[in-house]
Amino acid sequence: MINSIKNYLLLMRADRPIGTFLLLWPTLTALTIAGNGKIEIYLLIVFCIGAFLMRSAGCVINDYFDQDIDKKVFRTSTRPLATGKVNNFEALSLFIFLLSLSALLLIFLNFLSFLVATSLAITVALYPLAKRIMKIPQIVLGIVFSGGIPMAFSASINEIPLNAFILMLANFCWILSYDTAYAMTDRDDDQLLNIGNSAIFFKGNEKLIIWIGSLINFSLILVIGLNENINLYFYIFSILNGFFLIYSISMIDLENPDTFFDFFKKNNYIGVLIFISFYIGLN
Repeated sequence: MINSIKNYLLLMRADRPIGTFLLLWPTLTALTIAGNGKIEIYLLIVFCIGAFLMRSAGCVINDYFDQDIDKKVFRTSTRPLATGKVNNFEALSLFIFLLSLSALLLIFLNFLSFLVATSLAITVALYPLAKRIMKIPQIVLGIVFSGGIPMAFSASINEIPLNAFILMLANFCWILSYDTAYAMTDRDDDQLLNIGNSAIFFKGNEKLIIWIGSLINFSLILVIGLNENINLYFYIFSILNGFFLIYSISMIDLENPDTFFDFFKKNNYIGVLIFISFYIGLN
């Protein structure tokens, strides 16, 4: 029983929370903007739990569809489904269980949030298939990982204003940037398996795409700040974020794929700085 629970947690990537944080920080930023610097406690709890559950559900269904591929890739060959430690029935049951728990959270939100969540659930299930039919599956990932933003606005103020769409676009570009860096770790394997990957599509221009996506995100965050009644602290933290961003990308070595993964992990701190800049800037 203990081993089964451990394998379920590994399937959910509970041991690698960075994915949950990369989903959570933009959502908390959206809650902060929607609440003009204040986040209601019940919304904070709902969205934190929701981010964990939805990211976990996404990992489970991704591994379900990718299990044959994962067996052929060194980095993923030890995943529970690839090794047979978790069977297909268990994986699908776990996926449905996680989605059901997520759906229960909607009891605490309004009808508009329910509509947004329903559309998001569909994209979560479709993302694993995107890499089989799209050259840049990160486009779908960008939509999935930006979904917490309109939900946060709808739950807070029962509408989705212009700033929500600007923040979604900023987040989309940010995701394309850091997931292209992440995709570098599997590029050779994905190329052999004929799987879509932005690192393959932009081969030779990977660092340029990372620069462009990150800078668009940074610029649009400033635009949102200008649209809000915000104080000087926002700009101070934005400047710190800008310097950290420049440093992080500059440390990428095209000849060393490990530096791309290091940059991917640093994006957790970039998300933190964006959230803090709005939280302090609006208080």
